[in-house]
Amino acid sequence: MAPPARRTHYEVLGVGVGASRGEIKAAYRRLARDVHPDAAGAGGDEGFIRLHAAYATLADPDERARYDQDVASRAAVITTRRAAGPAFRRRTWETDQCW
Repeated sequence: MAPPARRTHYEVLGVGVGASRGEIKAAYRRLARDVHPDAAGAGGDEGFIRLHAAYATLADPDERARYDQDVASRAAVITTRRAAGPAFRRRTWETDQCW
């Protein structure tokens, strides 16, 4: 099974980037009822840990500012890499021959 795609804290909580602190708290409380290990069983541990980490980061204004800056810088790096093209040479039938 392939690992899940990396999601932002905003996506984990299901809120927009401009969400208020109250909206973040409400989303956390709503989702925590579904993914808490007591409600979801043994499989809920990972989901609740991810949910709590997202809430802890976005509920603190200083941590949220650092997180937003980090996400923006990662997006800029990805955009730059895509614009530069692939960092490897495309393989062809001729380069695969061992003779």
